[in-house]
Amino acid sequence: MKKTYLLFLFLVTTLCFSQSYTVLNAASGEFLTFQPIFDDSELFGYVELRIMNIDEKNNVTIKYIALDKNFNTMCSGTFIEKTSNSRRKKKFNDITYSDGLVRIDFYEFSQALGQDAFPYFKTYQVIDLKKNTVVNNGIYNSEVKEIDKKYDKIDTKGYVCFSLNKGGFLIQETNPDTKIGNEANFFYALNAKNEKIWEYKASRELSKYQMNYQTLNYDDKYVVLEGFFYKKTKREQRHIQVLDSKTGKEVLYLPTSSEYTLVREYTYLMNDKIYTGGRFFEKNSKEEYVTDESLGIYQTIIDIKNNKVIQDKYVKYDQFPDLKINKHGKVRGEGYLSFKRTSINPDGTTFILGEAYWQKQQYRAYTQLYTFLMDKDFNPVKTVEYEVKRTKGSKYDFSQRLANQSGRAYFFFDKNDDKDLELNILNYYFKSKKQAIQKMPITNDDSAISVFPAKSGYVGIAEYFKKPEKAGKFMEIRLEKLNYERE
Repeated sequence: MKKTYLLFLFLVTTLCFSQSYTVLNAASGEFLTFQPIFDDSELFGYVELRIMNIDEKNNVTIKYIALDKNFNTMCSGTFIEKTSNSRRKKKFNDITYSDGLVRIDFYEFSQALGQDAFPYFKTYQVIDLKKNTVVNNGIYNSEVKEIDKKYDKIDTKGYVCFSLNKGGFLIQETNPDTKIGNEANFFYALNAKNEKIWEYKASRELSKYQMNYQTLNYDDKYVVLEGFFYKKTKREQRHIQVLDSKTGKEVLYLPTSSEYTLVREYTYLMNDKIYTGGRFFEKNSKEEYVTDESLGIYQTIIDIKNNKVIQDKYVKYDQFPDLKINKHGKVRGEGYLSFKRTSINPDGTTFILGEAYWQKQQYRAYTQLYTFLMDKDFNPVKTVEYEVKRTKGSKYDFSQRLANQSGRAYFFFDKNDDKDLELNILNYYFKSKKQAIQKMPITNDDSAISVFPAKSGYVGIAEYFKKPEKAGKFMEIRLEKLNYERE
């Protein structure tokens, strides 16, 4: 195959120090988290949380600072969380944005043998960013009346929050103690006032089964779930289920089957259609598989309006052009393919990004980077291989749209090496279908570096100082501008 070495197609990026943000050291409280928040799939801003004080009644004062995408402060304030006793710690879990509100989830934990023990008391705070005030807070589990150790035994449920964009928040509740004849998951939607808009529980017969759901994707129109009927430990049936985001009513129920065992690795919602896919393996009655024995990749497209599958395509590895690869996805001289990101382009084509790796006992080394372009019918069109640095872990971090919706940038970063750090940015342009990669060296003599999503046309660089007391700051975050072609 043709091997394309990394080309310096772009100029070295310009540092934008005017767009930076400093997280002070421990003298200003205990750093809890710094998280990006998204409006639909677009970056909206960031939230920093710090523990400022814990009083004798175990009340934890937490400060929040909300920033826009340019690091300008939108609002800041404090709220109170509580722990059940002084030996437990408050921990940030997740943050979700919806139409001017952020919902921040916490739990408490204790240390056991050097590890975090079972998480207790899942709580939330809802902040109105425009009014700069906490509009709601509470405990997720309605059976837990207060933060007290006497409720530990019943506080075993899990809660995950999703954004329905302007439609509020979707909550998935999971009960680990579910028995046969019941469902393990329960869904409900909340509006801006924290009022329950709707709730959904399965209406199908479960006398011999346990129902388990996985949330695949969601927006202000649909919630896409994958359901499983379990009988003891055996998975009996698999299906796609779609709910109306505004009412919770079922709009699609589609049992799925295949001549292969499938591993679903992505699901997208576009134009009332579901695009989903991943790898496929030899059929196994228990749907078990060995990760290094996949046969290829597949994509299924489901028309929600017409309640039917309109494409179900399987591509074996020997169909990939310009790639010396065996039937189980092992590239000659480089190792097995690991697919990191699949994107559906505006024209209906598919762009797939993968890395090759070698596995030896617990050690895994990643070698090359590959891109695969598929046409609208999921037929392979082009394969490109790029030379990248060999690392102990996967280099792929995230992707984001380029400015003016002209393409998508994919970010790769060596997270294992403290020296000679290098950020690889691969740009794919929708109109020309051209690919171009830039190498960005990053110096970090006195700090550890990570990268994160930023506003369109930029990448975020977080620098964690190894000696914050000397530097006078715990972390500094800056935006670096990407130079890309305009189409």
